[in-house]
Amino acid sequence: MGSSLLKTWHKQTSNYFTIIDPKQYNKLNKIYKKRVLAFNDFDKIKNTQHFDIIIFAIKPQIANKVMKQFINLTYKKNVLFISIIAGKKIIFFNNFLPLKNQFIRVMPNMPAFVEEGMSCLVPNKEVSRQNKNRASTLFNAVGKILWFKHEKELDKVTAISGSGPGYFFLFIDLLEKAAAELGFNKKILKQLVHQTALGSIQLLIRYNESAEKLTQNIAIKGGTTEAAIKIFKKNNQLKKIIDRAIKAAHKRSIELGNK
Repeated sequence: MGSSLLKTWHKQTSNYFTIIDPKQYNKLNKIYKKRVLAFNDFDKIKNTQHFDIIIFAIKPQIANKVMKQFINLTYKKNVLFISIIAGKKIIFFNNFLPLKNQFIRVMPNMPAFVEEGMSCLVPNKEVSRQNKNRASTLFNAVGKILWFKHEKELDKVTAISGSGPGYFFLFIDLLEKAAAELGFNKKILKQLVHQTALGSIQLLIRYNESAEKLTQNIAIKGGTTEAAIKIFKKNNQLKKIIDRAIKAAHKRSIELGNK
């Protein structure tokens, strides 16, 4: 996720970036010739006082280990801390950062890589208007944003937009496999499925109709779409599976925040 954000921010802003990535630092330095310095170790950062924004973009499982390196460091007075780590609450970061820090939790998603992301943000009470505007500018550059007041909303967001691209990719993959079973070659089935998915979303966005209504409009009585929809809706099984899946993702987000 961090790489996706960096790609767009580097392209759309004039900001300078300092990256700590033990595995990808050499690759990043080769890709970005200007305004990016990547290091393999936090000890290579000699002065944290010149950073305006510090972003944590790591796996939640290693958050505790990484954050210990930030204890007792000094920062600019108005530095903004941002986390895109799933599940980890602001109170967790307060154990490692200065008192009254300005902190924003963000749940972006992978389409940020193509500037079509959905990012949801929650600030702590110390965040200034200037820093809130800075965060809005950054994440608007990679798609759409929504601000929330309460952190518990981010666990719900994680289950919908955070993990959501994976759900759509799974359905598209299964549709592709079904098309292959009908006899289409790989090139043709990808065009059929991908353009159908893209066109359907564009239709939903542009017309003032719900997804439910558009389904009804397409599923004409006695037609082919109705025949397929009947299978999807049989015994309400698809809805039940989706409900269970979303609840599982929501539960896991809460669990990660408690670790």
